[in-house]
Amino acid sequence: MPEDDSGVNRRNVLKSIGIGALGSTLAVAGSGSVSATTDDSTHYHNALYGPHFPDPTIHRAGDGTWWSYGTNMNRNSDSDELLVPILRSDNLHEWTYVGEAFDSRPGWTYGSIWAPDIHYYDGEWVMFYSLSPRPWESGEFGIGLAKSDTPDGPFTDYGQIIGDNDHASGGSIDGYFVDYNGTPYLFWGSFQGIYLVELTSDLQDWKPGTLQQVAGDAYEGSTVFYRNGYWYLFVATGTCCNGYSSTYEVEVGRSTNFFGPYTDVSGTDMMNYNSDNAGIAQLTSNGRFVAPAHGDITTDDNGQDWFVYHAYDRTGPEYVDGVPARQFFIDRVEWTDDDWPVIAGDKTPSLQSVEPNTNDSGILADGIYEIQNVNSGKVMEVADASTSDGANVRQWTANDCTCQRWWVEYIGGGEYRIVNENSNRALDVPDGTTTDGASLQQWPWFTGAAQKWNIIDNGDGTYRIENVATGDVAEVYNAGTADGDDVVQWPWNGGDQQRWNFNFIGGVQPLWDGRPW
Repeated sequence: MPEDDSGVNRRNVLKSIGIGALGSTLAVAGSGSVSATTDDSTHYHNALYGPHFPDPTIHRAGDGTWWSYGTNMNRNSDSDELLVPILRSDNLHEWTYVGEAFDSRPGWTYGSIWAPDIHYYDGEWVMFYSLSPRPWESGEFGIGLAKSDTPDGPFTDYGQIIGDNDHASGGSIDGYFVDYNGTPYLFWGSFQGIYLVELTSDLQDWKPGTLQQVAGDAYEGSTVFYRNGYWYLFVATGTCCNGYSSTYEVEVGRSTNFFGPYTDVSGTDMMNYNSDNAGIAQLTSNGRFVAPAHGDITTDDNGQDWFVYHAYDRTGPEYVDGVPARQFFIDRVEWTDDDWPVIAGDKTPSLQSVEPNTNDSGILADGIYEIQNVNSGKVMEVADASTSDGANVRQWTANDCTCQRWWVEYIGGGEYRIVNENSNRALDVPDGTTTDGASLQQWPWFTGAAQKWNIIDNGDGTYRIENVATGDVAEVYNAGTADGDDVVQWPWNGGDQQRWNFNFIGGVQPLWDGRPW
């Protein structure tokens, strides 16, 4: 159910927001500015660097510092183009510009350097980069190699590793290096298939006969990540460079075998996707941040994984000197019990989140609960066990109906989604209205802030349920004690009608239709 921007209470909307900060239409440009109100000492705010730092790659040095490298391409002119800009950070969320990776352009094709991929390998910093001829020049697309003793360069160029003339596939850009059991490999490709090839030991060439395709024509911008017995292939799909009209997003496949096949969460082989945006998005646009994709993964001191990527900010410039203004973002990667990634809590860029290297866990374990009102002793249910969109939420004497059971799931930053087990629909403030006394309803999960809830410990064993969009809490209307009394939102006043017990029923997650992965 879409939210009405004009009704959002911006004094409270970001009060406790972390991962997945904004819903799908909460911060549309032109509807008024949204500013964070949380403590800056514990939260960071996207975008982290701009107005131009697309295709970021990241690696952590032995001294604990993070280094990120990006594109600064202008295919129409090289007058102000940077030769791979470098950022440095001690904490993953505060970044300083260091300089350029190259002192001069690689000479094998005079063109734009883009989509760098950085790793520390065999005692050196190695960078694979894409090089494309300018529109008025001859030459081939390809991937080159450069090395440096230090992360800030300068990097020495070793020339082209693979190019479009080396094979019939084309799309020879966007490399991603992996050391697999001591053997070097390179993933690469751009909308003509994603490929995998073994490299020579010095990384300066590829071995004929080892080339294989692992994903279809829908993708570019590969990132490969190993976790818990699976190899994950993060890929970008859609259009990257059409400003706010761009459709870029991230899709993910995984395999227990490094060489594939890589299948997505639906079980579909990634080889079968040949149309943009045809698969299941694991990171996509919301109302403020557009076209998030083409990134990399790193891990902080607490073992928390983070995805760095680029996106547009509708409150910022769409273009800078004619170049799309794709800025630098970071969001945490959570993992489901069956080992699928969930980026930024609701799979859209967050405006703000809890800083890296800090612990962020919910006060309630994920599971199925009866939610019991302290004043009346009755439990929250969907009226008449309805499965309809917009059905009313009320209180009733507990009777073991699945309409009285709720899947409570932590999505980060202090926020939860609360989904009815019977209907597979989420607890919702309709249209994100800030009206005191507005009845709560159920609607399919759409990642909006009106469906996100802060569950707050009252200090007496009870909890209040605060809506992220409105700042109001769930209560039984007029402190009623009768079956059928409405559950509404109201400003917190400490009354028992606003206090709830969460009675744990079980920990098995229902496979509800609205599940976002």
